[in-house]
Amino acid sequence: MTSQADRTPTPRSGAKRILVTGASGCVGQYLVEELLAETPHRLVLVVRNPGKLPAAVAGSPRVEIIEADVTDVAGYRGRLGRIDVAMLVAACWGGPDAFRVNVEANLALAAYLADNGGERVLYFATGSVIDAEGRMLPAARELGSEYIRSKYQLVEEIEKLGDRIDIVGLYPTLILGGGDGKPMSHFGNLLRQARPWAWLARFLRADGKFHYVHAKDIARVARHLADAPLEGLAKPRRLVLGNPATTANDFIAGFVSYLGLRTPFTVTLKDWLAEGIIRVFRIELSPWDRYCMQHRDLSYRKVYSPADFGLPVACPDLAAGLAGIGIPRGS
Repeated sequence: MTSQADRTPTPRSGAKRILVTGASGCVGQYLVEELLAETPHRLVLVVRNPGKLPAAVAGSPRVEIIEADVTDVAGYRGRLGRIDVAMLVAACWGGPDAFRVNVEANLALAAYLADNGGERVLYFATGSVIDAEGRMLPAARELGSEYIRSKYQLVEEIEKLGDRIDIVGLYPTLILGGGDGKPMSHFGNLLRQARPWAWLARFLRADGKFHYVHAKDIARVARHLADAPLEGLAKPRRLVLGNPATTANDFIAGFVSYLGLRTPFTVTLKDWLAEGIIRVFRIELSPWDRYCMQHRDLSYRKVYSPADFGLPVACPDLAAGLAGIGIPRGS
């Protein structure tokens, strides 16, 4: 058990130079906003399209922008200078660039810090590559999408640098975010698209358990870990980020209640019924989709939120998360 004292950052003189990749995306924008508001640090942002950055960020005297493809490390490494902390947020969700972005670029940047006096690397993985106890999940490597398989490989390789530099892995669960001028997260988009179908979803019950987390809470944890001592976090440092686990039924009930809908009765979605729906509507399932259908408990023994570090939680419950992504409460 880690005590609060172990997690309280010690004062440091001077500002760090923090490298952030993926700064124009959903999590990246919350992270940059958090760092500028809550720390004195200077930020180095590697972005392919600076026009996607908020004007307040692009015009900040504490922000240096390197316009480049994150994978072209050889092309921009000479402009990085000394970097104290790297926050490797940039990700590719699939296709031929998945391994170049998620593995090769992240490893090259982590090695750069290790070779040039950097203090710490925070890399972003996904909860899909580890099991409930935080151990690597072989099924993710064997059955996962390109995104999941690339993140699995990243974890295996980047942790090998742990003897040369502090390595901290952040493993977000389902991410809520956007709706406040920032890009919408994939899960946030899914919930917005599901809203017109809530009248039907309220009648369904299904097995399943999972976590969700708001991008602002991810940013708060990452900001804290840029400065905090790590002695209380055992290696390998794999921090699953999320709210307490919720069942699929509780999530659906909370969603439809928030929208002001009543549920007079429910129908349990049995395996045979799910398979029938898949066949009738010719839904194509990947091997990973099949795996997730068979392993519906996606909860973790230990998850982290800002509260674990004595910080306020931006999204303590589903209602706050739905309001945050612009879904109005029903009456």
